[in-house]
Amino acid sequence: MALFEITAKHQMYLGAGNQINKGERMTMNIHTMGAQPYNIFSNPESRRQAIQQFAVNGVDINSREHLLNAGHWDIKKLPDSSLHKSIDNLETYTAVDTPMKEIFQVDIIDDVEMKKGCIDVVKDFNRSGLDLDFAVRGLEGRCEIVLDFYDSIKEKMGIDADLQFVNMPENSCGGYNPYTNKIELNSSFLEKPDCEELLNTILHESRHAFQNKCVQNPDSVTVKENIIDVWKDNMKNYISPEFDFEAYENQEIEKDANYFADSVMKKGSDYLYA
Repeated sequence: MALFEITAKHQMYLGAGNQINKGERMTMNIHTMGAQPYNIFSNPESRRQAIQQFAVNGVDINSREHLLNAGHWDIKKLPDSSLHKSIDNLETYTAVDTPMKEIFQVDIIDDVEMKKGCIDVVKDFNRSGLDLDFAVRGLEGRCEIVLDFYDSIKEKMGIDADLQFVNMPENSCGGYNPYTNKIELNSSFLEKPDCEELLNTILHESRHAFQNKCVQNPDSVTVKENIIDVWKDNMKNYISPEFDFEAYENQEIEKDANYFADSVMKKGSDYLYA
């Protein structure tokens, strides 16, 4: 018998509002002779035991066998002392009836409350004088301020897209790529002392990441099904601005992202003029 610790490398959606979060860990006792981190999912007997142990913890892997891939997990073989400790305390562990599907229960993102949270982030940004701080900082300092802002927005929206600055044509603000789950912003934003347009762009592209989250995992949000269906259809038939700018602006996902970003920025700044 060998004891392994597996750690999720990224989020894995299980359906019905459940997910395995990045960094989640569990242990597995594999009885197969010669079991090693590189073969516990590839060896047929080890694979069968792994499926059983997932099932005991409330995770149905039979319908999601694509998750039994070392690319999804960091796998470590624990020393024998850990195994003996695990066996000695088996009664303690089994006495706690907490299936993995409850441990990995995902929080449902309420669209209305999420927007309020983003408005609060903008308010805090302005109240803290970070807009003024941005104006006098160098490129590195401005980048730090922006990334901190995005981290707060990212948390409120329940998204996990990476953000980076890249060289773009002067008339380009940025974009979100659903295939790589990355937000790219024009690096020229960091050369301007006024960060309002930059923050608006971050909110706009973050909303696109949220739209993609809704389409990929509709059970994780409160957005209505008919709206998500419209977004899904729009994503399949997306019109780029280079092809037809007016049609691009009138797309449902673009109108939604524009309204979201503009209204969050406005409500996050209204108190300044009250």
